Amino acid sequence: MTNANMPVGYKSLLSDEARQAAKALRLAIEPFVAANPTIPASYIISFLTVAEKEGRPVNEYANEVGIYKAVMTRHLLDLGERSRNGGEGMNVISQVRDKQDLRINRSFINEKGSNLLSKVRRAWELSRK
Repeated sequence: MTNANMPVGYKSLLSDEARQAAKALRLAIEPFVAANPTIPASYIISFLTVAEKEGRPVNEYANEVGIYKAVMTRHLLDLGERSRNGGEGMNVISQVRDKQDLRINRSFINEKGSNLLSKVRRAWELSRK
């Protein structure tokens, strides 16, 4: 809101840099919402955590984000090909069983997830110019 649009007597607490950061974050989140209009913010965080450190087991992602392993397991299932309820998942990550320890699934960003992340990055970069 520009000063001309501000109510009389209102002084914003936000700097122009803070407004720009809010715009950049909003534009970066929009590709997630376009892919799934009801996506919870926690799923976005889980997806980005996998993107940061691919190939980890679920417990490491859960510890990184600060949630229970069972909750992270649900997030990763819903972000995968098939949701935890057996329906269609977002299909932005793939899980691969560890060849050394078959109890462990490792998560990776798949092609659809990589394309989504490219849209996020482009939106972020364009908004920061």
